[in-house]
Amino acid sequence: MPNRREHFIPIGREKLLECLPEFENCSEKETTDLRNFFELISSTLHKQYHAWQIKVQKLYQPLDPDSVLILKDPENKESSEVFAELKDLLANANYRKLPVDELETAVDNATALGLRMKVDFSLFEELHVYGRGDETQIWTKRSWKKFFKEEKFNVEVYQRLIIAFRLKNHEDLPKEQSSSYVYLKNFKSIPHSDLHTLLPGTQVKMSLLDRGKIIIPALSGIVLSIVKIVRLMVAVAIFASLATFIKFWVIPAGIIYYIFRGFISYKKTKDKYQLNLTRNLYFQNLDNNSGVLLRLLHEAEFQDYREMVIAYYVVWKFGDSGIRADQVHEIAEKKLKEVIELDINFEAEDALAKLEKLEVITNTEDKWFPVKTEEASSKLNQILELG
Repeated sequence: MPNRREHFIPIGREKLLECLPEFENCSEKETTDLRNFFELISSTLHKQYHAWQIKVQKLYQPLDPDSVLILKDPENKESSEVFAELKDLLANANYRKLPVDELETAVDNATALGLRMKVDFSLFEELHVYGRGDETQIWTKRSWKKFFKEEKFNVEVYQRLIIAFRLKNHEDLPKEQSSSYVYLKNFKSIPHSDLHTLLPGTQVKMSLLDRGKIIIPALSGIVLSIVKIVRLMVAVAIFASLATFIKFWVIPAGIIYYIFRGFISYKKTKDKYQLNLTRNLYFQNLDNNSGVLLRLLHEAEFQDYREMVIAYYVVWKFGDSGIRADQVHEIAEKKLKEVIELDINFEAEDALAKLEKLEVITNTEDKWFPVKTEEASSKLNQILELG
């Protein structure tokens, strides 16, 4: 179940028509005219987003860590424009920016997998995290406390997560990463408590139990070795030179051996944690860098389409005498909840503003009026012909 009301409308084109109130009661001509008009909205949006894609890709190209172009455009390493465009794009795709306190809370708590991590935030010049689709999922785990019996537990997750960052020129910067680029990451089904595990420079912090598994055997091994060596020294005390050798070399060698064995055990346990984390994130990574931009452009375009189709139809159907934005909001949300059983927070004002910009609806004294479908279609055709 969602934990907060989302703006995102998770439906396809055909299902969208079912979300239009009383659409089934429209005449055959009205249905045909509306379908044609909706296709023109789609074409107009596609044209607009294609232009936006060219602009964003040109800005991002010199900052893309995956670029393989030999003849590049003149490089502009300033990243502020990229982050500004990304902010607008994410808003259109109905992502929300996560506040800093959510990241800090995640760092303080163990992950859903039981891992504790530490993050060096001083590595980042800029760091932005966006989420969408806040919901609760049921996961399973086995714990020694329950004698390894499988148990279910609730996990708060983001259906989609975007991380955008630029690193500082820091001495602790990982070798494979550079401060010259802007990194974009897209993930799915990420628990709230796991946000920080996706950041570069994150290191595993082992639990006290795992530390005990390493330290206690090492200490006990050292003690037992000393006892055995002392016994051996007594047995061969008559051989003074041999005893001296054992005293000054065997004891230190035994201590070094157990310290080394403890270190190897520590590394293996830490690698086990890291492998466990990597395995769980492998299938959750959706895209990286320029691929994230293309995915977001696609998502934003279709979100605009869904919102504008619903908003126009509600104004067309119920706005002959004018209709307020809050009424459009209420009618749209009621029908969406009825059809897809989700409590969507419909962005009526944003959709109405975009339709007004296309001149397919008008506003008078805070009331919205529809432009007739034939005339509205003609206006969109003119926009498309100009391109």
